Amino acid sequence: MLVVCLSCFLINYCMFLSSGPDVIKMVVKEGDDAILSCSLSPRENIVQKLFDWKRDGQKEVFLYDAGVHYNNGRTGQDEQFRGRVSHFPDQLQFGDASIVIRNTKVTDSGNYTCDFPRPQPIRRGLIELVVGECFYETVIKSPAH
Repeated sequence: MLVVCLSCFLINYCMFLSSGPDVIKMVVKEGDDAILSCSLSPRENIVQKLFDWKRDGQKEVFLYDAGVHYNNGRTGQDEQFRGRVSHFPDQLQFGDASIVIRNTKVTDSGNYTCDFPRPQPIRRGLIELVVGECFYETVIKSPAH
């Protein structure tokens, strides 16, 4: 069975929290870089696949389609992310669709989805990114039932 495995890594991070089985919450200091990780499990080569990162279900963050993406000629990326988001081409062969958002801004806060729309059903991962000042208290967020 193919599922989307989701984990997060932060460069100069403040906090990393698990917010339930399907949501990962990241808190990162404004100006730092955030790596949002998403990969297929079991691992499979995604060099010729399609994956799409969006914020809040509508803003195009990063779209990769068999080698064509926003950093090499594809149009449609939301202006907010232009020139600040990239992927890891050498990791695609291992099923890794991770992206890095450089120089994060408070306006980058939101819910990010990593979608593999083909084949059906869609395989999706979700990360809640909060950009702001670091704070060190435990926050537990339960998914709504």
